[in-house]
Formats: sequence, structure tokens, C-alpha cells
Amino acid sequence: MISPAAAQELDRATPLLEAPSEYDPVPIQLGRIAAFVGADARLEYDSNIYALPSNEIDDMRFTASPWVNLQMKDDTLDLGLQARAVVRRYFDNKTENSESGSVRFNGVFKLSGSDSISGQAGWLRLVEERGEPEGLSITNIGPRKYDQLRGELGYTHEGARITLGLKGGVLHNNALRSIDAERDYNQYTGSARVGYRVSGIITTFGEVFIAAREFRLPVDSSGIDRDSKTYGARGGVSFEPGGLIRGEAGIGVFRFEPDAATQDSRTGLSVSAALTYTPTPRLVITLDGFRGDVATVRSGAQSRTDTRLRLGFQNEIYHNLRWQGAVIYRRSSFLGSAQHERTLAGLLELEYLLNRNIAFAITGRLASRNSTIDLDDFDRSILGGEIRFQY
Repeated sequence: MISPAAAQELDRATPLLEAPSEYDPVPIQLGRIAAFVGADARLEYDSNIYALPSNEIDDMRFTASPWVNLQMKDDTLDLGLQARAVVRRYFDNKTENSESGSVRFNGVFKLSGSDSISGQAGWLRLVEERGEPEGLSITNIGPRKYDQLRGELGYTHEGARITLGLKGGVLHNNALRSIDAERDYNQYTGSARVGYRVSGIITTFGEVFIAAREFRLPVDSSGIDRDSKTYGARGGVSFEPGGLIRGEAGIGVFRFEPDAATQDSRTGLSVSAALTYTPTPRLVITLDGFRGDVATVRSGAQSRTDTRLRLGFQNEIYHNLRWQGAVIYRRSSFLGSAQHERTLAGLLELEYLLNRNIAFAITGRLASRNSTIDLDDFDRSILGGEIRFQY
């Protein structure tokens, strides 16, 4: 389950290829804490900054993104703190200027050799991307902004054959403009999983999950009570790190049940996949997939089902020169409004590591969306250059 404006399919993937040791950053040691700091500076040309179907408006923009990553780890405790800020400035269209950021704390405490407790908590200032399925297309005001608070707590048992997992989470989504109050909601999630280890790296699993959403307003602008529950079950297979394939994939069903008696319940296909294939030390192929119920505030829609697929490649051309690319497909279906949207997108990046502290990159992103509503169609290309610092 995801929230409005949370999906960032066009972002570059985190590099999975290990750089040569001479290009690894050296952390700053603060006692037991290892500190990594850095910043990215990017200059981009955007051919359609508002994701409009016609009369597109283009612009140049500059983005600065400082970050810090703190780590502390021993035999029983693994803690991390990540913080990032993103400042975006447009050359001509100043209303698109924005500041966003995130702070996330995560930890794992090992109770024993087979049992552990994990948790994470974080704050996110999110700026909605133009071109999101329910993104703002009005050009005389800036993009929507949200504050999100997230928390998650989990327990894992890994036996010789049997694995168990329990997880619960909460999300508070708050739109900063009062006019967007119908987008404010709380979401509560839970899941339980049982796995059986078939071999050293392969585990089959079955899981059940539930998500409950409570919107702050009783009804939205179209008079619909959007409070709902979604639950379901999936079965699949996971691959432990160490082999050619890592990650997991599962398939099952979900059941959407609105609280309002006037709205219809429905059942759908639930899919979740996050797989990494490494045929050679210099090549990584990734596959990420999702299909399921998603929170919606589209006027007249009772619910929304998203189908997303991302096929990515990362390849080392030379020991300090690498590229990555991805093809992305997304389909959004709005139940109740008979609207469908299909987006096909791609990205390409070439990165040159000058030394362990500085890297240069050239990036390109393309997206095209077709919708049953003509005003939601758009074509967009973003080209840029970037310098990355890390210490």
C-alpha cells in the first residue's frame, strides 16, 4: 500500500555494483559511530515541467541535495540514521521552487542467533511530482507538499528450516495546504509471514496482510467516505543474499472493503516482487513489481489499483565508469470513475568516479502517459548533469 505522491519511479536506483576499494568513501569516526556525509548538485532541462497535454512549458532547474548517514554496529545492535535535504530552484517559473527533506532512524536488535527485533521511524517533507497519477496540473500555483510521519516495528525468527515474521506500521499523511485537507489520513498496516527453507538460499513463504485507512474529513468533495480496509494473502519465494539471485517475489489476492455501506467491495490480484540477478560481477539486472490497492483522493473514485513494473540494468564499463538504465511501466485504474492511465517511462545514467570523494554523472529521463481523460495525457523529457560529493 502506498500513499499519494509517494511513488518515485523515475528516480535513479541505488548503485548495487561494488566500486573498487580505492573509490570507497572513508567514514568519519565519531567514537563507535561511522559518519558519511555528501551532497549532490544537479542542473537539468525539463521539457514539460507541469506535465501538460499540450502547450508545454519548459525550464531549467538547479537542485542541491546534502545528506548525512550515521551508522553504529556491533554483534547485537545495528543502528542507522539518514537525513537528506532537497532544494530545487527553477530559472523562470519560480512557483515551482521547493524544499523537501527526510530523516529516518532504523535499527535491528538481535535477541539471539535466530531472533531479532527491527524498527524504523521517520519524517518526510514530500513535494508532489507533476505527472503523478493524482498530481496537480494547475500552473499558477506550486506543487502540493506533504508532511509524513512513519513508524514500523517487526519481529523475525530464522530457524534451521522455519522462518517467522511479524510487522506493524503506521503512516500519518498531512497535506500542508488547507485546500488539500481531504488528502489527510492515517494508515495502519500489519503482516504475518511463515517461511520454509527449501535450500541454503531458497525459502518459500506465505503471508497475510491488512491495511486500514482513516481520512481526516468524513467525506471528500464528491461526498464519498474514503475510510476503508484492505486485506489479503500472498505466497512466494525468497532468495537469501549470496547467490546469483537475491530478493523475493509473491502473488496472491487482496480484498478491498470500504466503510461506507453505499460503496462496493471488490477482490483483486496482489503482486509484489523485488529481485536482483547478478550474472557477472560487473552486471546487475533488477526487477521490481507491484499490483494492489492504493490510497486515492480522485474525485468520484472509490478506490485505485496500481500496477507497476520496473526492469533495470547496472553495468560497469570500466573500473571507475558505470551506467544504469531502467524501463518503467505503470497503470492506474480508478474504480467508480472508469478512468485508466498508462505511463511508459525510462531513464539512463552514465557515472564517472573521479576519486573516492567526487563523481560526475549525465542523466536522462523520458515519460509518456495515456489516459481515458485527454487532459491527463503528457510527454516529458528531463536531461541533466550532476556532480556528487561523498566523504
